Amino acid sequence: MPIVPHTPVDEKKIRAAVQSAEKALAPDVIRIMYSFAEDVQGEISLFFRVVISDHAADAGRLRNTTHRIVETVRDKIRAEELGLQTYFNFRSSSEQKSLQDPFWERQ
Repeated sequence: MPIVPHTPVDEKKIRAAVQSAEKALAPDVIRIMYSFAEDVQGEISLFFRVVISDHAADAGRLRNTTHRIVETVRDKIRAEELGLQTYFNFRSSSEQKSLQDPFWERQ
């Protein structure tokens, strides 16, 4: 059963904003996936899974890279205006290649 936000959300706009962020953040970002789910407080939220390049995942760059990704995605989708919390998880491309988790691949 799909989870949908309490307030109407234009998923096409969110998808377009995520694609725009993905392009703007290349080559550090390989892909951004998202889903709606309840957070620990039971509120419908946007959960992002971001696969980043191994170069972007380098220990010396990781903090700045993830901060830039979070800020760019939040700015593009304007989730706060929609009343949605955002949560981000990151994985390097080599980590994803090793784990081969289908949840982290494009559907």
